[in-house]
Amino acid sequence: SHEKLCRYIARESESVVVSVGYRLAPEHKYPAAYEDCLNATIHFMKNIEHYGVDPARIIVCGDSAGGNLAAAVSQTLAERSDLPKLRAQILIYPGLQALDFN
Repeated sequence: SHEKLCRYIARESESVVVSVGYRLAPEHKYPAAYEDCLNATIHFMKNIEHYGVDPARIIVCGDSAGGNLAAAVSQTLAERSDLPKLRAQILIYPGLQALDFN
């Protein structure tokens, strides 16, 4: 569903875009989607030289539920010393808070 947008972003920003087709609920229970996104990101980061990407310029992005997954992946990777540090995370209307009592 996001292929055209990903191609546009890659073309206009002259960057490599990796889009993860993660498993969806309810058929696949949590944490399947998170594990798919984390594993894909780690694989990409461990093989970065193959893609010709500067390791200091890696950004994780997602929208809606994907924004939630991007945030979770970013938090997990923040503690990893064996991988390049993420430059940024872009969260587009992420599902981060189910209830707001304020």
